[in-house]
Amino acid sequence: MNRRWSLTFYGDGPMRNSIERLIDRLNLVSRVTLAGYVSPVERIWAENHALVMPSRFEGLPLAMIEAMLCARPVVATDVAGHSEIIADGVTGFLAGAPTASSFALALERFWGRRNELEQMGEAAAESIRNYVPRDPAKVFSEKIKQLLGKQ
Repeated sequence: MNRRWSLTFYGDGPMRNSIERLIDRLNLVSRVTLAGYVSPVERIWAENHALVMPSRFEGLPLAMIEAMLCARPVVATDVAGHSEIIADGVTGFLAGAPTASSFALALERFWGRRNELEQMGEAAAESIRNYVPRDPAKVFSEKIKQLLGKQ
């Protein structure tokens, strides 16, 4: 299949050199970029259409929430809390298992609906705003104050 796609990894870490060698070995230099650390996060989502999160285990990643807040759909494995915030086929796509074949199926569904990404992103933004408070730090500090007041 000859598809037009590119993949950008963000962040830095000890695996960077290994990832660079793997990109080179798989002849993906023209499609895969290691962008390093980028701030603010809105710059990332101004240039990218979706978040791809093929985790085998995970908590609830901040990157997923940030992408959705920036109106981007998410393709992720159905692990941890992912299904709590991703409505499969509505705000993104969930792979049924943390396997390469299952994730490939989720990516195929994503590709088949690539013309709907803007609408899915808008649905993702609306959905996550109902899930995450506008000021999480304030909510957290209020909960801490309540706990301290009860001691």
